[in-house]
Amino acid sequence: MPLKEYLRILWKRGWIVIVMAIVTTASAILFSYVVRPVYRSSIWINVIPARLDLGLTESIKSLMRNYSGNIRSNTTLQQVIDRTGQDMTPETLRGRIKVSPIMEDYVIQVDVDAYDPQVAQLLAQRTGEVFVEWAKTQMLDQDKRDRMTVTLRDPATPASVQSPKKKINALAGGVLGLVLGVLVVLGLEWLESGIIRSADDLERASGAAVLGVIPGQVRNA
Repeated sequence: MPLKEYLRILWKRGWIVIVMAIVTTASAILFSYVVRPVYRSSIWINVIPARLDLGLTESIKSLMRNYSGNIRSNTTLQQVIDRTGQDMTPETLRGRIKVSPIMEDYVIQVDVDAYDPQVAQLLAQRTGEVFVEWAKTQMLDQDKRDRMTVTLRDPATPASVQSPKKKINALAGGVLGLVLGVLVVLGLEWLESGIIRSADDLERASGAAVLGVIPGQVRNA
């Protein structure tokens, strides 16, 4: 089918595409306002080697992965729960925590999600504090030349909305509506492709020019 024909179809039934886009966009916006927002607070933990030694800096990268697992351990999370007084289990808290070691910066990023922004920030702060305390006790048995300095870079950030993203949802809803609208238009056109209602339809179906049309007769009852 030539491009001109697609444009004709869309021009003929373009209102369907517009309506579908409006409906899906409005639905996405409504969903964004109805769903309960989730807030995220982040904290960064420095893991700095005692000296800039190639062997030590390489080993610290594997150690950071181990540290990341330790942050999500039941022992660490239970201490965080005890210090914050939250009514949850370590498994529940683990589902709200994301730990990302950033090797090139010798930093571990900890993100904590919660429905309450203050709770999210409190959990992130206590998680960082509990882990730093644990890491410092582990370093006491190490030679000073092989120790890691584990500190909090900054306090936990004020929590911000993680989801839903209203603008992104609205944009996604609009795009989805446009796609669905085009599919509906093409589907309707395909269903009616065998129906001839005008001289133009006949020309497109037969490929021959229509020389004349016999007008219909109106019968009086």
